Amino acid sequence: MAHHLEARIRDGDYPVGTLLPTENELAEMLGVSRQTVRQAIATLRQKGRLSARKGVGTRVEAGFDPDRARFVAHSRSELFEIASETEFAIEHKEQVSAQGRLAVDLGCRPGRKFFHMKGVRYAGNMKRPFSWNEVYVDYRLAAAVKDITVARRAIFHHIEEFTGERIQEIQQDVKPILIDDAVAERLEAEPGSLGLIVIRRYYGSGSRLLEYAFQILPADRFTYTTTLRAEL
Repeated sequence: MAHHLEARIRDGDYPVGTLLPTENELAEMLGVSRQTVRQAIATLRQKGRLSARKGVGTRVEAGFDPDRARFVAHSRSELFEIASETEFAIEHKEQVSAQGRLAVDLGCRPGRKFFHMKGVRYAGNMKRPFSWNEVYVDYRLAAAVKDITVARRAIFHHIEEFTGERIQEIQQDVKPILIDDAVAERLEAEPGSLGLIVIRRYYGSGSRLLEYAFQILPADRFTYTTTLRAEL
């Protein structure tokens, strides 16, 4: 529902500065419940697309730049949404032993084994690749992902299904990076151009690292948006 409203904003059906129809009107127009509409509006408010004032209504605050993708995750559910709207085309798989810098990055003891996958992620609304992705899964869980060639949902979801255990914590770091020649070629980007690297660590019970993943995004295809509001 949130994606539908966002598409209507992007298409200019609800221009910036105008008010959305009321919750009742949207529910009737779209054949959904008021609760569904309310949740969608709350999601878009978190993204800074909408604002709401009592006695005024819900106002469109920001449109959508079609040349950039704003796939930013603030929660587990948004990670699921991102994965479902993109495709991770896995080009290479191998068993690796974490040594040196890799062991430091993963925060594990040297020699620990992981199942490594890497490839390009594509977004449906973009002609060029969206990001370069690499994933390291605890090798004891390799059976959960080893047969995947194109991932259309979050890798950690496959891990949860395989183990029956819920991921307890996801740590995310976002840093600037200069895109090296090899990755730039795969992303159809300029070598040495500015990008962002998003690093995520997925922990199970007992703070066990189950998955380590990173994606590299060209700066011109990504915007990180955070909205801060006053506490009442």
